Amino acid sequence: MSTTDTQSGQPVVVGVDNGQSAGRAVEEAAAQARRWHRPLRVMHATGLTIVPWTDEHLLRVAAHTERCRQRALHVAPDLTVSAATEVDDPAAMLVAASREAAMVVVDGGRLGQAEAVLLGAIADKVMAHAECPVMVVPLAADRSATGPVVVGVDAHPHSEAAVTFAFAEAERRQAPLVAEHSWWWDEGNVSLARLDPDEERERIIESHRLVVAEMLAGFREEYPEVRVTESIVHGLAGTSLVQASRGAQLLVVGRRGLGGFPGLLLGSVSRHVVHHAHCPVVVVPSQTDAAVADGPVA
Repeated sequence: MSTTDTQSGQPVVVGVDNGQSAGRAVEEAAAQARRWHRPLRVMHATGLTIVPWTDEHLLRVAAHTERCRQRALHVAPDLTVSAATEVDDPAAMLVAASREAAMVVVDGGRLGQAEAVLLGAIADKVMAHAECPVMVVPLAADRSATGPVVVGVDAHPHSEAAVTFAFAEAERRQAPLVAEHSWWWDEGNVSLARLDPDEERERIIESHRLVVAEMLAGFREEYPEVRVTESIVHGLAGTSLVQASRGAQLLVVGRRGLGGFPGLLLGSVSRHVVHHAHCPVVVVPSQTDAAVADGPVA
């Protein structure tokens, strides 16, 4: 079967900058494109300035983009890889590309690293507005090639798209799936209500376990080959998911809107996870997100 036959349809798009950090994102994007049998598109935006960029500068940028394309081919020699350099805002360019992409891959960073501040800002904007799943690759990712796919699960409809993506990806990677559900309980409130803390705690845990089991039931039937572990954790969701990302090969979370304002479309849990996770993170928009994702990218 030819390369054209196997690599058709929507591409995987990876955004690159002028720094060395672009390499990790390019490699992850190439691996994902090969896994999905899709072409890869390497994109670089110069940014917008009052003074036009010189031809010499644009040539240097295009040369860097080409080096990134060659790096992708080194990872996956049989991949169809194209490259483009545009005079545009990086986030706006990638959001526009997301309308016809299967996935957008961007560099991330850990909070507190000065060199990652700009990358983190771009990643936040892309994740908040993209119309397809967005993979964020931490600068210090230490993912395991044989670890599980981890997905954050809760009772809100926005997580269903993430669970769907995670099951399909776990099957494709032949990896186990960990469905992580976090809950928080203030024991002081139980004491004031004169309830037995241990009994109440078990009751709450069981109620959360039933919620997770109900959500996963249909997916277990659709993906019988995926080995699933349900993890019910007492703690804050962001902190728990970051911990679960240690030793994982991928962490999947949903994107939750807050009040319907495009600038607030990325939830606090998703934002925390992508900046602190120890493996690549995929943020999956829900159908509800699409209704409010058309605002301008500032």
